This record gives sequence, C-alpha cells and structure tokens, in this order.
Amino acid sequence: MTKTREPDIDATRCTGCGRCVAACPGRLLTLEVVGYRKYALLVRPRYCDGCLACVAACPVRAIS
Repeated sequence: MTKTREPDIDATRCTGCGRCVAACPGRLLTLEVVGYRKYALLVRPRYCDGCLACVAACPVRAIS
C-alpha cells in the first residue's frame, strides 16, 4: 500500500479563512487558534487520501 501525499500547510501564510476546512471531503482540517491568530491544521493526516481539494480552495496558496 502506498501513502498518498498529504497537504503541507504554511501556517505563516495561512489567513484562517476556513475555505480549506469547508473543501475537505473527509473533514480532516480544522482551524487552530493561537493568541489572536487562526490557521489551518490537518488533524487526522493518516486518513487524508491526497485529493488536494484544500490546495485548490486556498486563496493565498498557503497549502501545497
């Protein structure tokens, strides 16, 4: 069994808009709050099938 590539989230570029969270069909992303800043976080990477819908949904290209 080969592992598909999971998305790499650049927390410094992420604006916390939530579009990637809404786009994920497996609901594997969430928004993490640190201080006064939000950013996306892949909470269950082992279940990610690598569809990369989150990459297409990100308006600031914080996910690759």
